[in-house]
Amino acid sequence: MTSTTTFQYQPLPARSIRIIKLLPARCPEDPLRCTIEAVCLDYAKARPYEALSYVWGEPARQWPLDCGGAKLLVTKNCHEAMVNLRHKFMSRVLWIDAICINQSNDDEAIEERNGQVKMIGEVYLRAKLVLIWFGRGDASTAVLFRYLPLFNILDRIQDGYPVLENAFYTLIAQHFDITYGFLVKHKRSQLLESMTAILENPWFERVWTIQEVAFGRKCVIICGKSSINWESFCGAYLAKPKLRGASRPSRDLILPRWRLYLSLRGSSLKAIPQTRFEGDGQVRFELELLSEIRNMKATIAHDKVYSLYSVLQAMGIDLPSPDYGKDVVKVFEEATLAYIRSRQNLNVIAITLPPDPSSGSPSWVPDWLTPGRNGSALIWKIRDFDTQYHSTTPILTDNTRDGKLGVMGKAIGKINRRIRCPLILYQALSQSQAYQEVISACLDWHLSLSSLTRYSPGKDPKLVGQALLRPYHANVPNSKLGALYRWVLHDDGTSPPEDKTTLEAIVEKRKLRETWVIFTLDTGYCGTAHHNCQAGDDIVLLKSLNPLVLRPQSKSHEFRIVAPAYCEGAMNGYMTPHNDELEEIILV
Repeated sequence: MTSTTTFQYQPLPARSIRIIKLLPARCPEDPLRCTIEAVCLDYAKARPYEALSYVWGEPARQWPLDCGGAKLLVTKNCHEAMVNLRHKFMSRVLWIDAICINQSNDDEAIEERNGQVKMIGEVYLRAKLVLIWFGRGDASTAVLFRYLPLFNILDRIQDGYPVLENAFYTLIAQHFDITYGFLVKHKRSQLLESMTAILENPWFERVWTIQEVAFGRKCVIICGKSSINWESFCGAYLAKPKLRGASRPSRDLILPRWRLYLSLRGSSLKAIPQTRFEGDGQVRFELELLSEIRNMKATIAHDKVYSLYSVLQAMGIDLPSPDYGKDVVKVFEEATLAYIRSRQNLNVIAITLPPDPSSGSPSWVPDWLTPGRNGSALIWKIRDFDTQYHSTTPILTDNTRDGKLGVMGKAIGKINRRIRCPLILYQALSQSQAYQEVISACLDWHLSLSSLTRYSPGKDPKLVGQALLRPYHANVPNSKLGALYRWVLHDDGTSPPEDKTTLEAIVEKRKLRETWVIFTLDTGYCGTAHHNCQAGDDIVLLKSLNPLVLRPQSKSHEFRIVAPAYCEGAMNGYMTPHNDELEEIILV
């Protein structure tokens, strides 16, 4: 009998969550039934539960769940997961966010959601098992999950016990399609296809799932009736020979979770043990993680930050309490300020290009809403910086308020010339025309060498010139582009080298670097930056940060960030300003 009464959420006591008892069913077609109760996380003998990590999928809630005689509508993916997870003869106790947290939009529901988000890291940490639901799967998924633990074991034996390798292969060949260490060709092809399908699962793209696996004490991936534990899956993914082969996605969606899992496992949620990272590894990982969330998906924009609330807390970064009633611009601003004050450096403001001015967001707040590839490319400018550099002046000034960031810095000079790196990817251009565009730009660059007067100590001007061509290739002299640039540097009146290999090399690199230009400053310096920069912009050094392009605003001492920059002679602390050289700069 179908219930017509709508389920009504009751207010939760402090430090409490809801859990559901999913009732058994002998047939998959039987209706979903459960009961819901509240438990206090502080109660040591609270009912053990498993936590579900999954993708909501389509937002429409039209699949019924009987909650103690009342009806609650859930999404299709949530319904499908519960049908597959319920037992035949016994109940199963679960925590599922879409059911256990009131998802309504009234004030009472939003207030509850604010409090529950603060505890979600703890919810997954206290769960006896985290169930990662990837969907129904198929027969090929079952075969893949059978093989993955084997790859993990083989890799460990190859590394730690090479003398046992042959004997182990002989043993397992009786049960698996493996001959002399290699999969039978047709089997390997099937497994690669199955692994590719797994890696394309939308679960990897959702920002919430990062902390769900990171805090789980034990995690299991489930596809229909097949399962594999998280360690075996990641171990096989990282093993050599790598099963993912050429199908590996351009953005690695597993490693961030794997690293967090290793660093947070067993965490008290108060602090990550210092032994979990080597040197400044934690800082680097934090910046990479904060940069990558711009490419992760969230139904609500606030969740770009709130989904990592417990992770950042465990890293010692105290964020303001979640508040879905706040404007998302304010949420991002507060998170950025919290990171700066916690780490006492400005690295986070350079992990993405600044938001578009029309967004209403300050330029010093990362653009977490616009996907892009340049985040990782920008971090190299931070990664090589001398992390031991410290200054006695505070990282922020008293003028940090109302969307403004008061910092201390030193201007290197103003951009007086901007040399375009030719875009040779236009289909309308023939190879010969594209090559002439490149040669023209290189000659323009060569003529500007005479204006350069400031170099790093001991650097030859020609080496400086080669460094400027990073937009084409990070190591110009030893690349396929070397012949072209040597011709430009010598300018001996001969015809430029023109070969197909050189042009193809330029095209390949331009696919990654088509947004960069070369600039010169009125003070004699030179560098490269994003094409958004223009004449009149300032190149500025801020404390513990490599150069930035800043654009003066109408009010004195106020600037908007345009982009990070590579400025020859001013990188990685070569031109660290003394305290008496610093002046206040207000970023807006």
